[in-house]
Order: sequence, then structure tokens, then C-alpha cells
Amino acid sequence: MLHAQQIRSATGPQPLPRYTPASPKASNLGAEPLNCQQHVDPRMRLYCAEIERSLIQGEARRQGIPTPSTEIVRMPAYGSSEAKQLGAACMGGTAMRRLSNGWEQLRNAKGEWLRCRAE
Repeated sequence: MLHAQQIRSATGPQPLPRYTPASPKASNLGAEPLNCQQHVDPRMRLYCAEIERSLIQGEARRQGIPTPSTEIVRMPAYGSSEAKQLGAACMGGTAMRRLSNGWEQLRNAKGEWLRCRAE
């Protein structure tokens, strides 16, 4: 045991591991985590939607990514014939526009990404 301690002390102090902050996680911030549409009372739905918006925007700020929009637009669901005809769809709560090589996230005038609810 004494021998192992002598070897450790002979090599000098070990450097501390460097701290590297975690990179922002890709998450589905546009999804509806609180399921606000289940409430019967319209005032409760509005209150729930405000809390949901605040949670989603706070999480986006913490991750250092663009914040979602306050407003929620209605769009055709991904894969529906209306979405194919329009060239835009609601995918997991995020409004997307069809490009020739994939999809693009839609943004409002403030630069926030547009949230949606599928029809």
C-alpha cells in the first residue's frame, strides 16, 4: 500500500478534468406537453395555453435556441392530401414548409419559429 502512494505522489498532482457545458439538446419544444385542449372551460384552456407557452419559451432560452411563437396556427397535418397540395404541414407542433430537398421551419416576423396545431 505504501508503495502505491509513493508512486502516485512521485508523478505529481493529476490535472482536473475540464468542464465542458452540455450542448443544447434537440427537443420537440412545439409539442403540446400540457394537453390544454382537454379542459372544458375555455378560460382554463387559455390559462393552460399561457403556462404551456411560458414553459416552452423558457426551455428554448435555456438551451440557447430560437424561441417558439406565442400564437398557434392551424395547419393541415403532415402526410394529408391538403398538406401535399399546400406545400406546408404541421409536424409535431411546428409549422413546416416543403422545399425541393426537404422541409423548412416557418418563422413569424419576430424570428420566432411558428407553432401549429394539426387540423
